[in-house]
Amino acid sequence: MTSTPTASTGHRARPGSRREDIAAAAIELFLDRGVPATRVEDILAAAGVSVGSFYHHFRDKHSLAATVYLEHLQRFHRDLLVELDRHARTEDAVRGLVVAFLRWAGADPRAMQYMHQCREPSVTEISGGEEARLKESFYGRLAGWLGERAATGELRSLPHEHSLALWLGPAEQLVRAAIEPSGHSTTPETDALAAHLTHAERVLADAAWEALRHPAPGDTADQTR
Repeated sequence: MTSTPTASTGHRARPGSRREDIAAAAIELFLDRGVPATRVEDILAAAGVSVGSFYHHFRDKHSLAATVYLEHLQRFHRDLLVELDRHARTEDAVRGLVVAFLRWAGADPRAMQYMHQCREPSVTEISGGEEARLKESFYGRLAGWLGERAATGELRSLPHEHSLALWLGPAEQLVRAAIEPSGHSTTPETDALAAHLTHAERVLADAAWEALRHPAPGDTADQTR
């Protein structure tokens, strides 16, 4: 029986922090208007902060956009790795990471949506190097873990890109479809989205484990091909 992933709260804003108020307001504006169409004045009004407070924390709106993106990405990676590390059993870790992914998105869909959509050239130019470093570290850690468990015979021996796609690809696709619904102008309400993702936890966790586990003797499906 698998254990329940811990509730992730590390990516939530801290009430009362001007820096976090600015970041939260900026995400909403950047998602609704895009970075180019958002003015610093708009962020100040939405966050209820002064000009001096803004420039105390951020150089300009592009630096803000890049910083917020990188901080959410780092927290997302950190929370998933915490979930990975807390499981001794391979099956629990495989299932737990899928569930943690879905719950992270359900807890803060706007942050997840921002990570998917914040791709303006002015932002990627600033964040690109650090983004590449963060992703290399995160996926390298997952690839190493997969290699260790494949060496023990618990998981299939596959190129790590294939294993990662089988493991987290379906969850990522479900989240992307939910937070960027085609034909809809707004993201679903948080409660409805969280319920939608929660409903998918069991089936996607089951699918990930079945796809990655090394077939036991007597299995009818030949998963080694």
